[in-house]
Amino acid sequence: MLGLGSGSFDPETLVILETAFDEAWITLKSNGSATIRPNELARRICHLAMEGERDPVQLHDRALGELIPAKTWRELS
Repeated sequence: MLGLGSGSFDPETLVILETAFDEAWITLKSNGSATIRPNELARRICHLAMEGERDPVQLHDRALGELIPAKTWRELS
């Protein structure tokens, strides 16, 4: 299991996190957002998971919503 701070994730959760990251990264790259680094996106998704979020769609949407300025996010949606 991956340990992050005081939390750790089971294998099933890691699959969810990987799915959310991959989809969010594709969203960023397909829309030309070059200002967000992979580690920033991964940290945001892990933080949300440590708060209890396990829905890959919510992880994707919330991570992007917190990293991309609101105007840009609305245009991407």
